[in-house]
Amino acid sequence: MNNFFQFLLHFIFIATFLFVYIIAIIILKPFRLHRKRRVSTVALKLSYLVYLAFFLAFVYLVLFFADNEVNTEENMENGTSAIYYIIVLVSFFIPNIGIMIRRRFKKNRGTYNYLVTSFNFIIILALVFMMSQVQWAF
Repeated sequence: MNNFFQFLLHFIFIATFLFVYIIAIIILKPFRLHRKRRVSTVALKLSYLVYLAFFLAFVYLVLFFADNEVNTEENMENGTSAIYYIIVLVSFFIPNIGIMIRRRFKKNRGTYNYLVTSFNFIIILALVFMMSQVQWAF
């Protein structure tokens, strides 16, 4: 019976994450082109969707497959754990704020789009690095 509830919990999280991702695609309309800034707008929207996929995968993996008991005292002493928490918080807020306030920039929106796109890719690299550093309990 325990396996059924574990499967149900995994299923609920996967369904919720897929729902969030599909809603993001519907709201963003990634291939709706802007007349003046075609490339920068598509780059921003696609980089956000790639970021969102990596972030949701990271959250899912950490919730269900990370071994929380390995080296926790050692990580707390050298500050690694605190740095990872700060990176996760920054990786949650920066791309979401960046995609929400993009329309407030009228003059330099092309530059803004490329800047936020580069931030998104930097955050994706940080998430991939953190995924490689986590001890997985398979």
